Amino acid sequence: MAEISEQEELRQAARILLENRWVARRDMPDEYLLIRRNEKPLRQFFREKCGWPLLVTAHFYKLEKIPANPWGFMGLKAMQAIEDYVLLACVMAFLEEYEAGGQFLLGDLAEALLAYYPEDAHTARLNWESYNWRKSLIRVLNYLAEEGIINIVDDESSGFVNQGFNDDGAIAGEALYEVTTLARYFLRSFPRELSEYASWADLLEADYVTDANEEARSLRHRRNRIYRELLLKPIFYRQEEYEAEFAYLRNRRGRLEEIIEDWFGLHLELYQNGALAVSHEQSAWFSDVFPVRFRGIHDIILHAAHYFRGCPSELVSQPMTINQWQGHLAELAKATKAGWTKEYREMSLKRLSEKLLEEMTAWGMVKLDEDDLVTLQSALFRHEGVYPGDYVAEKGRKRAKSGDEQ
Repeated sequence: MAEISEQEELRQAARILLENRWVARRDMPDEYLLIRRNEKPLRQFFREKCGWPLLVTAHFYKLEKIPANPWGFMGLKAMQAIEDYVLLACVMAFLEEYEAGGQFLLGDLAEALLAYYPEDAHTARLNWESYNWRKSLIRVLNYLAEEGIINIVDDESSGFVNQGFNDDGAIAGEALYEVTTLARYFLRSFPRELSEYASWADLLEADYVTDANEEARSLRHRRNRIYRELLLKPIFYRQEEYEAEFAYLRNRRGRLEEIIEDWFGLHLELYQNGALAVSHEQSAWFSDVFPVRFRGIHDIILHAAHYFRGCPSELVSQPMTINQWQGHLAELAKATKAGWTKEYREMSLKRLSEKLLEEMTAWGMVKLDEDDLVTLQSALFRHEGVYPGDYVAEKGRKRAKSGDEQ
């Protein structure tokens, strides 16, 4: 096997840290050792450029990938509703009482969560008589097991999901879980108590390294924000509050291009209203990028990009009403619906409109304002999908052939 250069080793190690929540020594021994050999430059780079700490223990590495400004697609895919996230936070609070190796029963957790669940949560009150609440809890626990935060020792939780509790008050289906060493490191730490922060903006600012000198602090924040936006988002849009960042990008473009290519194999594209770090080869970057393979809604978005590319510029550059948006989707469906997955072929136009708006907003491809006006964004037009020339709907419903450039 040919030896790789020192820079290629760094690039591989950086990609591994970006792609994974944890790099556990037990589960990823080769990757763990690769990061260990390059720990010092990795720590320095991510701290200096992104403001991200690299957590190190004898068992794992974890890069705290804190976004400058979170977008919808960054959410946890296993969480299906707000209630899931609230329960997740409550379960993590419950786990604070346990050391690594400690075990707990599902019944004890369910009882404790009734007290942990916040009174002022923007959801219905926790109630284990509800099938949806029971399903939500098991979904959260399964997610934590997949992440390695807990181990499932014994599982008969299907009885709890289907029935809840017996007439005598005992849980209908018990389960036994074990806390792992990762539990203490799943949630981020903040410099002060959360109650001392007045807003989300304060929480985001708390993540940046501070400098005594105001000018140095401002420059560091600007640099950190730019790297966070380029590495974690499909596009960094120019907005009024980011004028200083885009001036920095223009002035230091050459150096930024060099660093991003050396460390990540990415290419910087800078336009008047946005900046992107793109990969010309999908295999060289994140395993989960747009379009995600075998996700039918992304096929439709690729078709939509092609459709809107063919529309007059004065039409697509102006906000459109929901009715106008749905009218375009109806035209798109006429031309391409035969090749969509069954779920979307059978979906009503209203539901399809909602699903597409949700997904495209999460990826920064459209903007839906408070007046329900839809504006197409630049990121949409970096993609395109069309059927192959020999496509026949009746012969296998071939997938859309993507002309996308990652």
